[in-house]
Amino acid sequence: MAAILVSLAVLILSWVSLYAGSWLAKRAPQEHLESQALQSAQFGIGMMTTLAALVIGFMVTSARQTFDRAQEDIVAVSTSIVLLDRALSGYGSDAQPMQQQLRDFLALATARVSADGEMESIVFRSPRVNLSFLTRMQQSLLSLKPSNASQQWFQARALAISTQLGQERVLTSEHEQSSVPTTLVVVVIVWIMLIFVGLGAFAMHNRSVMIVLLCCALAFSGSIFLILELETPYTGVVRVSGQPLIQAASEFDSH
Repeated sequence: MAAILVSLAVLILSWVSLYAGSWLAKRAPQEHLESQALQSAQFGIGMMTTLAALVIGFMVTSARQTFDRAQEDIVAVSTSIVLLDRALSGYGSDAQPMQQQLRDFLALATARVSADGEMESIVFRSPRVNLSFLTRMQQSLLSLKPSNASQQWFQARALAISTQLGQERVLTSEHEQSSVPTTLVVVVIVWIMLIFVGLGAFAMHNRSVMIVLLCCALAFSGSIFLILELETPYTGVVRVSGQPLIQAASEFDSH
């Protein structure tokens, strides 16, 4: 919702800035609107537009990386949960209580997956709760008394995977931080407004030109929407897939 509101505000501000530039042009001295002055102004507007386009491109790339990291985190956690379950199963009946705890842990995550397979909220919001669970599981694993080499191997394997799962859990929490500073978004929006003020002051204002400028305003607001959406991969219109968690749960059901 926030991304939609901000992008809509960018569209409105762009259009208001266009008319503000037109208003300024009507009150500017005539020598400011001569051919050479127009060429210089259009050159400056072009430079600002190029700069804004480059920065927006970098912002989209950074936001996409945030989105991809969130998806990779879900895949990594889901994979570790399945592998940990297999290691506990290989140990034997003594590890069944820990298997049930692990499956309950996964059930809490899959409850946040919508019917269309997308995440409805952040998968693991509180790392301390999850890490406490993993610590208790590791203590239970260490209390097991393996009676043969096979159980010793599965015990060591389960401890290693649970440690990896804890690390992945912390990284999931750290990756929730936005990679695009709010200040940078504000600065880019101000640049967009200045570009449209210049276009309003030095461009023609027939119907065809206004339609083209409206499309430009839509493109700018759309890019801001895309950046903000990719920066919030668990909410909004564009969300990461929860299918890896569903598939992990189905692996549990099949055994």
